[in-house]
Amino acid sequence: MILPEGRLGVLVSLPHNDVALAAAARDAAADGLKVHMNIHHRASGTRFGNLDEEGERLREILALGLATGLVVGAGHTVEPAQTRRAAHLGFDYFDVYAAYANTTYVADCRPATAMAAIGPNDDTATAAALVAQGVGAIEVSTVDPADYGTPLALGTLARITALRAAVDVPLVVPAQHRLVPADLGALAAAGADAVLLGAVVTGTTAPAIAAAVAQFRTAARGVTTDARRNQP
Repeated sequence: MILPEGRLGVLVSLPHNDVALAAAARDAAADGLKVHMNIHHRASGTRFGNLDEEGERLREILALGLATGLVVGAGHTVEPAQTRRAAHLGFDYFDVYAAYANTTYVADCRPATAMAAIGPNDDTATAAALVAQGVGAIEVSTVDPADYGTPLALGTLARITALRAAVDVPLVVPAQHRLVPADLGALAAAGADAVLLGAVVTGTTAPAIAAAVAQFRTAARGVTTDARRNQP
């Protein structure tokens, strides 16, 4: 997984597979993007279609040259054959909740990094077991859906610290809390490698995304990490 050396990464989860939104994030100096297929996204309210429906838009976004990950689905919508097809398009990583990842998920993702999201009730032993099975990055989903948009909590920082002690792969923290730029230092100190800004923080328009990314990237310049974990 491609992340910046020595500082917290700032990634953007796009509310739509829209090249104009992707370009706004890139031009504001985002370190990477995340796009979606086969899912109804709770935070943005967007329905993302399958690879055939989303393919042209995904290729346009990939052509911007920014490291980009792909959420492959949720629950019964995860299609291993579509993951394998997408793996040849040039994505940096793939992502899915661990509870929805089929048993061939890690192999299906290659050569991209297989990321797995763990929910707020998953423990450090689960994360360690996923890494032992070949998962190359963990998305630390920290908030129950009913609590989306709440301020960053001490309990979340403690959970990240515990995960950091348990695994040696990138830990990506999605903005389910309503993160603010001032939170980046605490997240990095806890052991996070990147934040993933979504609709809770960025809004859904190109100007709003650009403004949010610019603020977080400015804050990230002074936020160092102890060890960068770039995975093949």
